[in-house]
This record gives sequence, C-alpha cells and structure tokens, in this order.
Amino acid sequence: MNDINIVIEICGSAGEGTISAGEILSRFMSGQGFEIMSFDSYPAEIRGFGKCVAHTRISSDPIYSPGKFVDILISLNDNHAISQLPSLKKTGLLIYDNQPAIPHKEDKSVVGWAQPGIISYGIPLNMLAHKATGNARGMNMVSLGALAALLQVDKKGFIESIKVRYAKKKQIVIDSNVNSFLEGFDFTKENIKKIDPYSFKTARVPKQKEKLIINGNQLVAQAALDANLSFYAGYPITPATKIMEILSRELPKHGGTLLQTEDEISAIGAVIGAGFGGKRAMTATSGPGFALMTEFTGLSVMAEVPAVIIDSQRAGPSTGMPTKTEQSDFNSAVFGGTGDCPRIVLAPTDTKSCYDATVLALYLAEKYQTLVVLLLDFFLSNSIKNIDAPQKPLQKYLAANIAPDKEELLDYQRYKITETGISPRAIPGTAGGIFFSTGLEHDEYGRPDYSQAGHLKMTQKRFRKFNSVLSEAPAPEISITGKAKFDIGVISWGSSAGAAHEAVIAAQKQGINASSFSSMMISPYPEKALIEFSDKCKKILIPELNFSGQFARFAASILKRPVERLNFITGRPMASEDILQKIRDM
Repeated sequence: MNDINIVIEICGSAGEGTISAGEILSRFMSGQGFEIMSFDSYPAEIRGFGKCVAHTRISSDPIYSPGKFVDILISLNDNHAISQLPSLKKTGLLIYDNQPAIPHKEDKSVVGWAQPGIISYGIPLNMLAHKATGNARGMNMVSLGALAALLQVDKKGFIESIKVRYAKKKQIVIDSNVNSFLEGFDFTKENIKKIDPYSFKTARVPKQKEKLIINGNQLVAQAALDANLSFYAGYPITPATKIMEILSRELPKHGGTLLQTEDEISAIGAVIGAGFGGKRAMTATSGPGFALMTEFTGLSVMAEVPAVIIDSQRAGPSTGMPTKTEQSDFNSAVFGGTGDCPRIVLAPTDTKSCYDATVLALYLAEKYQTLVVLLLDFFLSNSIKNIDAPQKPLQKYLAANIAPDKEELLDYQRYKITETGISPRAIPGTAGGIFFSTGLEHDEYGRPDYSQAGHLKMTQKRFRKFNSVLSEAPAPEISITGKAKFDIGVISWGSSAGAAHEAVIAAQKQGINASSFSSMMISPYPEKALIEFSDKCKKILIPELNFSGQFARFAASILKRPVERLNFITGRPMASEDILQKIRDM
C-alpha cells in the first residue's frame, strides 16, 4: 500500500466550472476515505473575467495546510494556466486541451511553457465536451473524467459525487455532466498510455468514520445557531457574506431575526441594540466593514453591552483585494477604536476551530458584557476540509448572563464595582432594573461622571473583567512537548498555525529540534504560556500573512527579545514549505 499526498489544481476562467470541478473532486476523495483540504482562488469581478483556480490537497495522513507545490495541473484555459506552471513540480503532470476551439500560438499554449521532466497528456477536452453535450460547458467534467482514468480510481464513486453536486438541478443538467465525465474517462482509458507515477490503485486509505465536508463560514453559521443566536444584522461583503446567506434561511427557523442593513455602521448599531435588549447578537464583515464598525465598538465596551463581530480578513487596505487572503487586521481588531478600549479577540487556527471559537465568542460576550471580535480570513472562511462533526455546545455556553438578585434590585447599580469587574446585568423591562446607559463615562448607576477618580475606577473595572477570561479559553497548542530545549520555536496565529505545525513536524523528521506555539485567544493573550515557551527556544520565528509583521511586533513586546519574521502578502494561504525553508535557513 502506498501513501497518498498529492496536490491537484484545476485552472480556468470564471464561468468555466473550475470551482465546481474542485468541489466534486474534494467530495469524491473524502468519500473514498482520504483527508482533503481545498482552497479556491477566483477574481472579484463578475462571471467571465479573470482566473479561477481550484486547489485540492489529498492525503492518507492528516492535513494541516493546503500545500504549496502542485503535482497535477489541469488546464481549462491555457492563458491562465501558464501562470500556474511555476507551482507545478518538476516531475509533475499536466493535462491540457490538445484540440482547442481556437488553435494556440506556441507562446499561448500551456504545454509550450512546460519544463522538461513534466509529463504532459494532451486530451481533446473541448471536442469531447461538444460530443457529450453539444457545447464546451462540459470541459470541466471531461477533465475530471480524464483525471479519474489516470489516477485509476472508482468511476462509479466519481459519478455519484457529480450527481450529489447537481442534485438540485434538472435531470438534463445532471445527465450532461455525467456524460461529459464519461467521455473524458473512456477516451483517456482507451487512448492515453499512462507513464506517470500517480495512482490510487494501491493507495493506503485511513480508517475513519464519515466526515463533514465543510468550510469555516458554514461552521460559524452552524455554531451560532447551536449557541442560541437570536439576532443577526449585517451588510454583504466578501468573504463573510455566506454567513449571512445561511443565517437568512436558518435563523428564522430557530426563532431568531436577521436584518440586512444599509451599511456596516447600522449593522453593528443594531447588534448592540439587540445585545442591550438581552439577545445574543452578532454580525460578520471584512476589513473595510470592520473599519466602519469601530465607530460603534467603543459603545459596546463603555456601556458593557455584549456584541460579537466576525471579521473575515482579506487583503487590504481599503477595498484591497476582496478575494485574496491576508492576516492584516490584527492591529485593528486588538487595538482599534478610541481610548482604552479592552475587548476579547479570538482567532481560530483551523477549519474545525471556527465552530468552537464562535460558540466561545457568543458565550464570552454575554458573560463579560463586552465586545468580542473573531478573526477569520478568506482562507479559513472558504477553504473546504473534511472534519469530524463538532460536538454541540455544553449547557453552560448557552446562557451566561449574570442577573441581579432581588436584593440588588432594591438599589440597582448597573455598573456596580465588583471583584471580577462583572456587574449584575438586568435586561430592560426587569422590575426595579432601571438604569442609565450611554457612551459617556459614568458612575455605578450609569449617570455621567467626569471625575478623575470615577474615570479611573471604571476603567480599572472594565479591564479587571479580563483577568479571568484566559481561564475559559482553550489552552495554547504546542506541537512538540516533553523537551527541555528547542533550537527553534515557531509562534503563529490564525490560519497560519496549521502550516507552522506541519512545518515543525517536517523539520523534526529532518533532525531539526523545533516546536510550534499557537493560541486561539489573542486578546487577552496568554502571555505567561508564551514566555514559558519562548524561554525553551534558542530562536523564535513568527510567520504571518501581512507585510509589517503586526503579530510579530506584538509578541516581541511581550517576549522582550528579538524574533525572526516571515511575511507574505501573496493573497494565498501560508505554505508550510516556506516556513520549513526558513527554519532550515535559521
């Protein structure tokens, strides 16, 4: 039995079904028992413009990152596929259309740019699509058929995955896609002499139960529903829109309300209003929308009203690159806004933790009566992973408000100074629970108080709440434990954590004494655990997807020591291969 660990890319133009083909490939491979991770790259423009790439990694072993280098490249559009060739391994496989509708000039043909050593299979994709359906729209399915024949996989299983993908379409659509697949499969089987090493015929398939095939946005929406979300307000924005789309269908079924607002400022205002009324409320946005929301975030903190913001980061600044991934909202999430404005910030480290982080965010916001920001990014929002179904939230996470007792309501102090910083919170309408609530500094009753002593006392109270937050967060993840010292420690956050973990495992196999550290909790940060980890490491490396090293600067201020940085703003997720190379160079 041979281990499988390959990366397949399908490259075409928007509207050619590139992304659909990638979805079907992922579904089929997951159904066969393999670990999969897929990530799509597509333009921000409307259909018919720009390059689309469906990137899928398939493995017999657990996957922590999408992989940088490509084993098999399928070209549906040579003009776009040429730019993907540098990622194709020197011994990789290229599948292309050798009878395109319009003959290519040599410098416009992907095979003309293929380096020596690359195995190329020319297959009449366009012609076979026309044979199957009368037009070129089936080229994507023809290419999947050719791929299935070359990989020597189960034809029936692949067809079933196609049927599932188009189950809501008319039968004629399902049939045309299946027929296109069969044309590609049969032609390749009969006419192409296989000379490449890629085969699933004797592949080792991990023993695992059926898994969910899901992305981060879907998990966020499901977690919110499972955690008793009552109200959602939002304005569509890539890459967070899918969260609102799902909740628009499902939240009313759970007795909740969804409001599409005219802009992001209105959205966060509505969320704070719902939170004030005792509802679990959240919104989702991206960098440009989050910038607008900061006008209101201070009100959530000052008035001590629960609010949750999902910020799925994209390349910025301003409108930036809507369909490219980046980790460049760290500073905005942790420090943005006016005044000393403490807030809780969470950053899921993989697809599965998107669910856990959302449940935790709604719980912490309600219990600590404050703003919680959850940092996703384009990659986590949209990449597809097969995972075990998440466990439903424990009862303690479903209702966390600390209400005043009868005695406290006799002289109700909404902002009562307590040891924990958390004051009893009466929901409006509670008998005796009358109080003032504004954005002004205030006394314990909520009445404006501009005195030096009062401002200091209330600021200390708001910060004191965070002393116990860390005890409710998942412990930091450390990839290698049990050693007293490490030559290199890799500290990461968010979606880069998986790549860091994978790079460290590879480094250990190569004899490099390395370990990795990551925390879902970003603010407050587990400083003690970070320092303890750092003290074991001769050198520290911090990889992240931004230009300026936002998290690296933050971590260095805690560690009080120099750190090595590894920064990329390619629009693609962090690659474990790049981290591994940096580890070797250190």
